[in-house]
Amino acid sequence: MNSMTGFGRGSATSPLGSLTVELRSVNGRFLDVSLRLPQELTPLEPAARAELQRKLSRGKVLLAVHFEPVPGAGEHYLTNEALLGQLEDFCRSRGQEPDLSRLLLIPGVVMVQPDGERYEQLEQLFVKALDQAIEQLAADRAREGEQLRTTMMDLRGQMLDRRSELDGLRAAVVERYRQRLAERLEELLGPRNASLDPGRLEQEVAIFADKADVAEELARLDAHLQHLGDLLAPGNPEARGRQLDFLNQEILREINTIGSKGRDLETTRQVLALKSLAESLKEQIANVE
Repeated sequence: MNSMTGFGRGSATSPLGSLTVELRSVNGRFLDVSLRLPQELTPLEPAARAELQRKLSRGKVLLAVHFEPVPGAGEHYLTNEALLGQLEDFCRSRGQEPDLSRLLLIPGVVMVQPDGERYEQLEQLFVKALDQAIEQLAADRAREGEQLRTTMMDLRGQMLDRRSELDGLRAAVVERYRQRLAERLEELLGPRNASLDPGRLEQEVAIFADKADVAEELARLDAHLQHLGDLLAPGNPEARGRQLDFLNQEILREINTIGSKGRDLETTRQVLALKSLAESLKEQIANVE
């Protein structure tokens, strides 16, 4: 299991200079990659994006590249003789002797000549640093993913405890309803209550018991929590954020149905506790890749 949050850094050096790649990732529903590359490395953007898409599936990822070149290393320069001549003529037309050292600083007079060999060396630097950064990012996301797994397993354990409490309340809920109904009839009918058909009371209790029975919902909740435990097992490659999120929606649906059937204060308390745990689980799942 991997988190979507992490950081990775890689670096490489050569006679051309030093190059550093930094990767930062945060939560996101889909994979969203943003790149910040030096101008001379912009042709590598499609390849860098494809590599990140191959290694990552979700999250907002920012890739930033910092390059510190060795001055003049691997660079070839060209002089724009035509522009330089125009500038010299302009100076003379104003009665000034051209200052070559100053004219060479004017943009466009001296240009870096494209060099295929230099670009290839820069590409090799970039690929080496990018591989290191991705490896470190993956390790960081896996480490945080293990923490997420532990937290979610703890939440699942608490949910199982609450589910057991609900199971123990089922018979007590019906009995308390019988007592309250009998007391209410005694209060309303007084002495005439003795003439009431006892079978009618049991019939009302049976109707209530049928409407309030949550055995099916508890059974489905058991199945969902078992599935959750299977997904959270260490090393399970199926533990993906989208699958966990869908499963948690099913868990919440069963909890809400149990709550709608609950006619007892203690049942309501247990349902509210379960909903709180499911919401906490949802927050953790939002971090899973």
